[in-house]
Amino acid sequence: MDEHGKIYWHSAHHEALQLELYEYEDVLEFKKEHELSKEALRMDTLVIKKIKDVQISKNIGKIFRGHNIVEYKSEKDSFSFWDYQKVLGYAFIYSALEKVQMSDITISISLTMYPRELIKTLGNERGFKIQNLGNGIHYIDGDIVPIQVLESKNLPKEENIFLHNLRSNLNSEDVFKTLQSYKERAELNDKNIFISRLAQANPKAYLEAINMFSEDLRELFLEGADKYGWLNDRDSARLLEERTRMAKKMLMIGDSFEKVAKITEIPIDTVISIASELEKIPAVV
Repeated sequence: MDEHGKIYWHSAHHEALQLELYEYEDVLEFKKEHELSKEALRMDTLVIKKIKDVQISKNIGKIFRGHNIVEYKSEKDSFSFWDYQKVLGYAFIYSALEKVQMSDITISISLTMYPRELIKTLGNERGFKIQNLGNGIHYIDGDIVPIQVLESKNLPKEENIFLHNLRSNLNSEDVFKTLQSYKERAELNDKNIFISRLAQANPKAYLEAINMFSEDLRELFLEGADKYGWLNDRDSARLLEERTRMAKKMLMIGDSFEKVAKITEIPIDTVISIASELEKIPAVV
């Protein structure tokens, strides 16, 4: 997040693609910001099929061939005809530099805002046919390579939870389900860019969501937010408040100072002070 509060989603989107297609981790290779040349020509994500004869059945990957370019636009960014031309140019340059046939390349345009003007231009001026497959997936027929538009907010939540929820203004239930699915697929560490961006964009919903988990998992997500900086300073203060509330609950059911300090990572002296305020023990121990 920069000083103006803009969330940089690109790295999270790269990870979201891997999470969506995790069943094919042995089949697909994901290259982040693949450089086309020594200049600043970089694809957002290049997905390469490592095993050619495997058919991708996942909805967003049915179009895939051997080499698949994925261009991403953040939630408030539009995608113009000239953006389209640039990505098409990536395909030509990649084909020339890597000696890959255009017939083995596809393009996916992943965004939140449906590109109405682009679709109108491609249909009316270029004569392309736009197939709306439903559930946020649109195929563009008529260009030199197969192209699809992924409208993330309209992708089915059940099948594409990570791309669908790669945005702000989520409610706590959305964040809870996303974190739950994430935990099933990946370990929590300093490489969890997806969770970092999700928490930064939805701090209130994140803190509400982690309260829906069991005590152990709640602590795990609290620890991650604290240790890996998933929240900004203001939200970190709220995180401390959440730890304090947890400490109070544990003390009220009779947990020891040591256990409370260990689980909440609050210094034991502070735990004793909290207990004193609850009038559960004498002020001096």
